[in-house]
Formats: sequence, C-alpha cells, structure tokens
Amino acid sequence: MTTDYPTARGDDDFPPDDLSLFVSLLNRLKSTGCSLLVVGDEPRELFTRASGHLFGDSEALRHRILAVTDATAESIAERLPDPEETPRPLTDTAHILNHTGAPRSVTTATDPTTPPALTGIRETCIADPELQGLESALVEAIRRVDGRADHLQPSDLRVGVDSLGPLVGHYEMDVVRRCLDAVGSHVRDHSGMAHYTLANAYDDEDVQALVPHVDAVIELRSVDPEEWGHDAEQRWHVPRRDITTEWTQL
Repeated sequence: MTTDYPTARGDDDFPPDDLSLFVSLLNRLKSTGCSLLVVGDEPRELFTRASGHLFGDSEALRHRILAVTDATAESIAERLPDPEETPRPLTDTAHILNHTGAPRSVTTATDPTTPPALTGIRETCIADPELQGLESALVEAIRRVDGRADHLQPSDLRVGVDSLGPLVGHYEMDVVRRCLDAVGSHVRDHSGMAHYTLANAYDDEDVQALVPHVDAVIELRSVDPEEWGHDAEQRWHVPRRDITTEWTQL
C-alpha cells in the first residue's frame, strides 16, 4: 500500500478527524493479507500507475505475480520496478501469467516488441480457456513463491490481475467471484496483497457484485492538472466498515 494515506470519514469508529484509526485498518490489512479491487471509468494508464504502486517500490524485496488478460507488454513493464534498483533480479522475483485470448509471449527476447525490462522474467501462458485454468495457475505461482522464498514477511507477496474486464464479460459472475475468493484465500494464507483492476465506475453493477469479495475498493478518477496540480486521484472504500475516504493524489 502507499505510504501517503487518504483522510478517512466513516462511522463512529472512524471519525473524520482521526486519520490514525484508518491508517491502523490499512496496516492491519497489510499485515494479515488482503484483496483490493481497483475501479473507475478512466483510461487504462491510471490503472497501470495504481497497479505499480500496489506492487511496491523497488527498494523492498517483493515477490510479484501479475496475471494479464488484456494488458499490453508496455503496461506490464511500466508497473514493475527498475530491475537495476531491486534487491534481487526481477527474473528471480517476478512471474507473469498470460491468460489472453490467444496467448503471445510478452517476455521473449527475440520478439522486437518485448520491453527490455521483461526479458527473462518467468512467464506462464495459460492454454486452458476456462477460468479454472487461471485460478490454478495463480495458486501454483503463489505456492512456488512460498517454496522458493526463505521466509515470506507480511506484504512480501504481491499479486495482480489486469484486468477483470474480459473475465466478467465472458464468465458467469458467480464463477468470477469464486475465483476471487479462492485466490484471495491463498493470498491471505501468506499475508500477501492481491489487487484486481476493473475499468468500470464504482457504482457499476459488475463492480458492486464483486465488492463483497474483496477487503477494500480503490476508486480512481482523472482531474484537471492545471487546477489541482496533479492529473489523477484515488479514494478508498471499505464497505464492511462503512468507510469512504476523501480524494487524494494518486
């Protein structure tokens, strides 16, 4: 999670002037494991930026698993840290799961369209067209990280799925929700952080159908940079605690 926490407003447990209680909730999610849904009727570039933040900065050792359904190779590279700055090579700590309609490798060095930062990163192209194939690959990747890491600390494991759009458009909603529940359970077992992107408005029917299956929702919006001094903002929703934060810079 980001270190600049938004200002909270919510029920009696989280009064508007008590930021520390909301920060405490976020830290608790970070330490025990959580699933986050990133939404907004906004350009995909904002989701790439938000995903990069949630994957963690380059200084800390993180084990990153990114499942892609419609993300470009360029956007994948943009959300990963500079491989020259990470404690261990990304080839040891990152894993891409390719679940596109017609999987084409995004890490092959011989492909001229492959960003240099992705060359050599472990990639699994999922041939199973059913959602169970993606779910199984995510669970196996998590187990592989656990088996290879010396000792996973809370939030060391970072999992992302970009995006849920093709999944909710192709599968029954109950199937997608079961997948999120299963992956989320494995992520929490390892005190990790998972995030899923869906480029729909917060009040969209598909978004609201998924809200009960995550711990919090991060809503994105574009703003006028001349007026605000930045071009994008986020706010957090924790429906189980009736909390919605103020908008803050992404």
